[in-house]
Amino acid sequence: MFEKKPSYALVLSGGGAKGAYEIGAWRALRELGIKICAVGGASVGALNAAVIAQDAYDFGVKLWSEMTIDKVVDLPEGLLDSGRAKFSFKNLMRIGDLHLDIKNLGLDPAPLRELLKTEIDEEKIRRSGIDLGIVTIKLDNFSPCEIFLEDMPYGTLPDYLLASASFPAFKRAEINGKQFTDGGMYDNIPHAMMKNRGYRKIIVIDIAGLGVNKRPDLAGTDTIYIRTSVPLGNVLDFNPDKAKIAMEAGYLDTMKVFEKNDGRRYFIRREPKKEQEMLNMLKRPENIVKYSEHLNLNYRNCTPANAENLIREILPADMRSNKNLMLCLLESAAYALSVERIKLYSFSGLADAVRDRYAEIVRSGSLPSKSETESFFKMIEEAFEDTIELFRSDRNLSEYSPYEYARIMRNQKAAHTLIPEIRAAEIFLSVFL
Repeated sequence: MFEKKPSYALVLSGGGAKGAYEIGAWRALRELGIKICAVGGASVGALNAAVIAQDAYDFGVKLWSEMTIDKVVDLPEGLLDSGRAKFSFKNLMRIGDLHLDIKNLGLDPAPLRELLKTEIDEEKIRRSGIDLGIVTIKLDNFSPCEIFLEDMPYGTLPDYLLASASFPAFKRAEINGKQFTDGGMYDNIPHAMMKNRGYRKIIVIDIAGLGVNKRPDLAGTDTIYIRTSVPLGNVLDFNPDKAKIAMEAGYLDTMKVFEKNDGRRYFIRREPKKEQEMLNMLKRPENIVKYSEHLNLNYRNCTPANAENLIREILPADMRSNKNLMLCLLESAAYALSVERIKLYSFSGLADAVRDRYAEIVRSGSLPSKSETESFFKMIEEAFEDTIELFRSDRNLSEYSPYEYARIMRNQKAAHTLIPEIRAAEIFLSVFL
């Protein structure tokens, strides 16, 4: 007999500009055929929750693909440059230089308010049958307000959405003369709100935003937890290019949680036959000779029988229990060489990307010989110009991959401590280049 797929309550956390990730996660849920019966959110998660309840996927993608800070708030002259804010949360006090109304903090979210009133179809959401809830904070008594659409007077949904997303640097949102502020300041991951509503099958999308990120009490629920595996930038960096990357990361992370791709650092489609072939190559005596220097042998001999165990000892801690050794070595090499992360690779495709990236580094001439330097720390003590000359490259220091830094450092213990993927990367490169 056909068994109907269960439906889930979806919880969306706050995180400002990182909210694009949630639209990417929604794309994956749609492709997986997962039914959403309820959605609750805090801050930007509340805005995305309304888009999802409205089933406005194309609008959500377009919105985030074009989002800039001036489409969120009216910024005074001097704080905007080509659609991007000249400040971040860390230097938010610069706003004080503009002598704005400190009591009301001055940044007017008028563009966001107009967007919500224009694009959010409250009538459609009320007819959808999806249970929509948001969290905000009443400022008159600093009490939390967890409210569902059925309890909002008709026509006030955009106001409550704005109230939930009222970042502390924004002018206070008002509803019926009462002021509200960002719901993330009370509960940035409103899992409890949905659990208390009676939902037991819950999916959480956690984008690691600012605010009170309470650890959800998952007891008594069947909760699928999806969190960002890659940095998404700061909460005020509304940048279309970064938003597209965040959407792709949300899609790939969600697919990984549902076991549609694999990997720890990367997103990989497995090729068991190819992986086994490479593992067999790794155990050949002639190849063991190539990488033994990168193992902690401690007077032990590396043989085809114990090679896997000895290699596992030098893997990054979070990889040592992974059953697939070749996946760990490949990912370590890719990470050490700064191969692009937010992309779906086949196992062979990522191996090819590693080889191409290594060839690119060699061609750049940025790997110094042993005679050029003994350690990175010694180089730093020398004149800055000499250090740059040793790189023999016009690149900025920030553009070097972890692998290049490790080669430059020459102090192997320090390199392996700072970059635990290095030795695993060296093993992969010594055998498979």
